Amino acid sequence: MLSMLLDPRYLTLHIAIIFIAVTLIATLIYEMKKPLKDPNDDPDTKRMNDMLKD
Repeated sequence: MLSMLLDPRYLTLHIAIIFIAVTLIATLIYEMKKPLKDPNDDPDTKRMNDMLKD
């Protein structure tokens, strides 16, 4: 197992795995920091709610 980690033939594979992991973690952090959007701000939702009230 350790020999595979240190083998230079697998360098590209390790770089790809690290890149994918960092990208996923960064995306997760970015999405968690975004404020939640109020669904009632959507004009289609407002129109549908107005139709349902009538």
